Amino acid sequence: MRNIIFTALLLIGAAVQAQNTKFEILKEFVSPTLVLKKENTNVYLPIKSIKKLAAMQADTTITLTKQNIEKALDLAKQYKTVFITVDNHTIVKIIDFNNTVYSGLWKVSAPMGKGYIQQKGILAETKDHVNKIIGKPRKYERKMFLWKEK
Repeated sequence: MRNIIFTALLLIGAAVQAQNTKFEILKEFVSPTLVLKKENTNVYLPIKSIKKLAAMQADTTITLTKQNIEKALDLAKQYKTVFITVDNHTIVKIIDFNNTVYSGLWKVSAPMGKGYIQQKGILAETKDHVNKIIGKPRKYERKMFLWKEK
């Protein structure tokens, strides 16, 4: 019986530590543009918290669709920092507008990005062209957040 209780406590501790690590990784990723505070962040869905904070602080916010992504990416070139989120599970920062690849699904030249995808509670780092990170144009909500400075 002691072993079962000890194992359960150990697993709970490991899960809490994993959530703290996920928060710290994303906190560093979005800084200095956004300042994440643990008390205002859902540690289980930190990208949801980032979206909420970004919506309040970004100079411009655009809901991306297949129809407007080309204009949105052209506009984004005028900004210093650009993040794109997909629902509550993906965040990507555009890092190079000169390194592009044509996306047949999006019908646009997609720039290079770096980001994180959360699947089954695990945060995976990724670096690729944004069309591959944000996926196919379908039902998911995609938001682009743009900042002139920071």
